[in-house]
Amino acid sequence: MGRRDEQRAKGKHARAEQLAQELARGTTEHYVDPLLYDLEYADQHDDVDWYGALADERGVGKTILELGAGSGRIAIPIASAGHRVLALDRMQPMLDHLFLKLDRLAQAGEPIAGSIEPLLADMTQIPLADHSVGLVIAPFNCLMHLYTWRELLACFREVYRVLEPGGSFGFDVLLPDLDWLRWDPHERHAVTRFEHPRTGEQMIYSTNHEYDPDTQICDVRIYYDAYDEEWDGLRPGVKPLSVVHLAHRQIFPEEARALLGIVGFEIESHTGDFLDLSLSSDVEVQVFVCTKGAG
Repeated sequence: MGRRDEQRAKGKHARAEQLAQELARGTTEHYVDPLLYDLEYADQHDDVDWYGALADERGVGKTILELGAGSGRIAIPIASAGHRVLALDRMQPMLDHLFLKLDRLAQAGEPIAGSIEPLLADMTQIPLADHSVGLVIAPFNCLMHLYTWRELLACFREVYRVLEPGGSFGFDVLLPDLDWLRWDPHERHAVTRFEHPRTGEQMIYSTNHEYDPDTQICDVRIYYDAYDEEWDGLRPGVKPLSVVHLAHRQIFPEEARALLGIVGFEIESHTGDFLDLSLSSDVEVQVFVCTKGAG
């Protein structure tokens, strides 16, 4: 190998290591503070209702597996309706917070009617027996933390394996918005004042992002700044208190349909925004319902 080839190989290796580090941050940082996470998504309700209806329709008397269950925003309402939920997540702080919520409900005299069992695991290696669950759900973009098509395919194969014949798989991911993905990565958006749920401190939340069309990965940066009453907004040139990275790989409709078909799933529906809308530039979320053959 010549010197130029060695330099290229070193450069490729360095880029791969940098990407791995960035993805590690983008997979974990957003989920280490469950209180802050819950505050940021407290107004998200459409998916809760949709997954609850799917559980009532297809999960009665069966075990329901939720991938990326986190702090229980979806799992707790489903279990409260009397279902048995296996809550899989790779982040222990989120699962710990889920069970803290359950303890508080029990202490308040409002225990859930069903049950939730934690499952600390990776969604590409589900530690369950074949044909052991009747319904699998993967809400709120959790599949977008699978950063290659091979990882997504591995997850789909695991879901297919653990589902009983005739079982269903429901999930949602963002519909890639190419205009949004090309926004200026240096300009901050969604500037919002809020009170930190742990400290009570007045803060400012804002975001920007950078998209790599080669890997289809969007690096979202979430900025937390101290609130300044005199300025009442973002003060230019002031370093934020913290920056949290969130990495999401964009999943295009035909890619998802192809990988599901390779595994053997039948796609019952592929619609938008939990409203059975046809996919279009006005839709933000693509929603799938798939079934495993009964044979």
